[in-house]
Amino acid sequence: MLEAYKPTDADTGRLKVVYDKLKVSGDRVFATLQGEGITAGYPSVFLRLHFCNLTCGAPTGWKCDTGYTWDRTRPEFWQEPEDWSYEEAASRIENAWIARFGKRQGKRLVVTGGEPLIQQGKITRLLEKLPDWEVEIETNGTIIPISELLGCQFNCSPKLENSGNSFQRRYKPEVLKTINRLSKSQFKFVVVNLSDLEEIDRIVGDCGLNPEKILIMPEGQIAEEVEKHAGAVRELVKVRGWKMTLRNQLIWYGSKRRT
Repeated sequence: MLEAYKPTDADTGRLKVVYDKLKVSGDRVFATLQGEGITAGYPSVFLRLHFCNLTCGAPTGWKCDTGYTWDRTRPEFWQEPEDWSYEEAASRIENAWIARFGKRQGKRLVVTGGEPLIQQGKITRLLEKLPDWEVEIETNGTIIPISELLGCQFNCSPKLENSGNSFQRRYKPEVLKTINRLSKSQFKFVVVNLSDLEEIDRIVGDCGLNPEKILIMPEGQIAEEVEKHAGAVRELVKVRGWKMTLRNQLIWYGSKRRT
């Protein structure tokens, strides 16, 4: 096991929150195709923000693929983040779209993390500078969105026991109920085995989630793992009337960042 990274004074300074700037992760802004959910395949620009209030995979559970946004034992957590003004972030987002997709219509921004809603007031300020964009916000379902963001599409991924997070940290029924009431929302659950479906059944029932909004995504860091887990649950997902989504970015690009 690698020894935990020991941050320098410069590192700790880089993590300080600047009240009027976004804390952006090392992935920053990148243009690609949305790989998951109901808009899979749509041309999109991703903005990855820093920080998360959960610790998926620590100390047990499946491995979070963006641990560098929250895992303090990793040098990337300390060394990669930057502070961007709203103007700089909007400019980089616009430029990324043009560089990848040219003058194509249907500009789509996916704000991801980490947990973006930690910075949701700042996201609101950013979106004021991007009025002609469709916006998706990816969230773990533990923070209630503010009213200014309710016109966005919410891609909510509530965490199960398999994530390694405690029940109290990861399960917030009132947040899930609020997101369920939004016209543009979906719930993506990461599954490893059949017992995960039973846990999802309880959450869907307790929170009254719309079955048509439920997406099951098999866990995996490589395409072969995803397909293996998909095969184990596919028929039971179909019986429940839910949908499945794969991690298409693994199929298209392999296991790498900024895809």
